[in-house]
Amino acid sequence: MHHSIHKLFNPASVAVIGASEVPGKAAERRTRSLIEGGYQGKIFPINPKRDTIFNRKAYQSILDVDEQVDLVMIVVAPRFVQQAVAESLRKGVRGIIIITAGMGETGDEGKRIEKEIQQMVEESDARLLGPNCSGMFSASARVNFLGVPPIQKGPLSILAQSGNIIDTLTYYARSRNLGFSKIVSAGNAVGVKFHEYIEYLNDDPDTGVIMLYLESISEGRQFITAARETIKRKPIIALKVGRSGAGARAAGSHTGAMAVDDVILDAAFKQAGIIRVFNVDELFDLAMVFSQCPLPKGNRAAILSEGGGDNSVAADNAEKWGVEVPILSEITRQKLRPYLLEGMPACNPIDYGGTAEENPDMIARCCDICMQDDQVDALYVTGFFGGFKDIIAPHVGELEERAARKLVDLVRTHQKPLMVHTSFARAPYRSLEILKTGGVPVFESSDRTAQSIACLMKYVENQRKIKSMTVSQDGGEMPPGVKAILQKAKDEGRKNLLETECRGILMEYAVPLPEAGFATHQNDAVAIADRLGYPVAMKVVSPDIVHKSDVGCVKLALQDSDAVQGAFYEIMENAGKVTGSSRVPGVLISPMARKGQECIIGMTRDPVFGPVIMFGLGGIFVEVLRDVAFRLAPLSNIDIDEMIQEIKGFPILIGIRGEKPKDIPAIQDVLERLSRLVIETPEIKEVDLNPVMVHENGVSIVDSRIILD
Repeated sequence: MHHSIHKLFNPASVAVIGASEVPGKAAERRTRSLIEGGYQGKIFPINPKRDTIFNRKAYQSILDVDEQVDLVMIVVAPRFVQQAVAESLRKGVRGIIIITAGMGETGDEGKRIEKEIQQMVEESDARLLGPNCSGMFSASARVNFLGVPPIQKGPLSILAQSGNIIDTLTYYARSRNLGFSKIVSAGNAVGVKFHEYIEYLNDDPDTGVIMLYLESISEGRQFITAARETIKRKPIIALKVGRSGAGARAAGSHTGAMAVDDVILDAAFKQAGIIRVFNVDELFDLAMVFSQCPLPKGNRAAILSEGGGDNSVAADNAEKWGVEVPILSEITRQKLRPYLLEGMPACNPIDYGGTAEENPDMIARCCDICMQDDQVDALYVTGFFGGFKDIIAPHVGELEERAARKLVDLVRTHQKPLMVHTSFARAPYRSLEILKTGGVPVFESSDRTAQSIACLMKYVENQRKIKSMTVSQDGGEMPPGVKAILQKAKDEGRKNLLETECRGILMEYAVPLPEAGFATHQNDAVAIADRLGYPVAMKVVSPDIVHKSDVGCVKLALQDSDAVQGAFYEIMENAGKVTGSSRVPGVLISPMARKGQECIIGMTRDPVFGPVIMFGLGGIFVEVLRDVAFRLAPLSNIDIDEMIQEIKGFPILIGIRGEKPKDIPAIQDVLERLSRLVIETPEIKEVDLNPVMVHENGVSIVDSRIILD
């Protein structure tokens, strides 16, 4: 069965409402690009003021067309869009593209019109692309509604919220002889959502690489779910703008305060396996690389050059991007030595010196030897390839061309990626054209070369990771005890849960908590402390006091009953200065936590991506260094491992300078249980478990806060 947006990309007939022959107008350019693009279906121009357009009969209304219309493109003034949509739906179209701007992006009136259009379309079987978009291209149906010159068919697909970006990418592709399967200008995206496009492109046999340009994301969890599934088959490269304007949302917890939009987006992309880039050049270059290069099996590269300087720069760039430059096997080194200058070590990076300048065939021979090594996953050639004929003599150009053909053949034979960085990358030399057309990327930037190799390797790693993930918490039914606690807070109009209530919810999910007792009177406090054993800690329980220590409502290391009585009195007095006595039911008493590593675990519910879980070390690590990791819930086993291991302070957890390692499985257990908790309790907005003391065996959650939405 076809996807619901199939007809958007494969229409048997199209209508253009607002069709025009006036040069330069949006409707004229798109009608012309449709015709010149070779569309074979029927085209129905709609314009009440014309009898013919582009030598085709023009109709007063789409309702006057006496044949089936699959897809309609609307290019009329905003005030006429609603009527055009209504008539198209009466006609029974399956796809609508609204080019018209001046809708929801302009103000209240535009939002009203957009909302009414959305409601009309949702009540039908049609799907809507736009409004405020540049159009669409589909190679499978030869539909070019973008108003740009004919587009070559190829493996790239674009989903973008900017027509300008699409124009740039299609120009780049023309200049490098690359083509597209699908191009979507999503515009305001009030109809088909991003995750639906990704699902469709995942199943599109002609799409090999997906490029995203995003200005905003809605329905974030569906987006990430679709992307994660797609990554198993094809790469997604995304450019998300607006990083500089992302600010921290005001929140009553450490987690919420640190979960700025871009940090969450980074975590979401990492979780889904999306490769994130930060400019259009990176976006296109990586798409080109993925469309041309075989995928490496690992992250080890051999670097080759005719000069030590280029090798050193390349090696530094490789390390920067996470590419391993290993010591080559003894067998490989022995094979390389005859091609190197006498006395030159056959190490990695490989310096074949001036021999290659006079005879570029040396490069191909060294690359062949390296490709035969199972410990080499990719090759990185740097230096002056292509320009030796300028440096040495013109006759070397023919030798370079011969070497280029051999390099192309090597890639096809060994199925290992090879990339070339050369100072002559922009020169119109035949040897470089042979490489480019043969699927060997050529860069003028050593850093971009290393980045491209690293991204190929990262994608392979992402695929393996996602295919091996297990997510055990899909969201079951909320426990009755949790329902009762939440309902009580709701009935009392409270957003901040009492810590006794927080503990109750955590215990329902078997989150390990130290023993504690609640006291409403000094005598009760002493009895509880005597039972628990000294020293004890005491803190206020009040919905109005979140940061207890800031107002003198936490007392630590109480050694005896006299200290407990005095602490009780002080806490109640200090709390009374903050809120009414009726809002201070009592205190919570617990044994002092054992020595351990202070950590923080929390959750904030993002409006786009839903529950986002944080982990980090406590104290200065979170307050000053902001050394924390985020992931979207539900967490997989791999998500949990990565969260813990990616913080800079991870070596502290595994033990340094004689310290014994901490109980990392206990941390994993808390994160897994918190993930399930927040999935099953959508009423919870924020959770803060801080500090969490991690011991050599077990954890102690010293303080917990839960804020409701």
